[in-house]
Amino acid sequence: MNSRNKPEDAWLLDAEVKYRIEEAHGRWQVSLIFIDTHDPTHFLVKQIGDYRTEKLAKIYARNMQQTAAKDFRGTQKVNPDDYPANNN
Repeated sequence: MNSRNKPEDAWLLDAEVKYRIEEAHGRWQVSLIFIDTHDPTHFLVKQIGDYRTEKLAKIYARNMQQTAAKDFRGTQKVNPDDYPANNN
């Protein structure tokens, strides 16, 4: 049986969690972005669901962001200029 906790995924414990909401085919897709606080160029994007309205997507995204983050207070931050983000 495979181990659930892989050593190479240990950085996720200290990652900052953000969310992204995009409209696609009349639905609002929610993705979580896990950004390594020690190396901001190392990140992981996971699509977690899609919703019929933007308001529902925002509610779900904020809830999942707080649930996924180890640091509930949100004190772990990275400088947004440190990681490549394209809003196009």
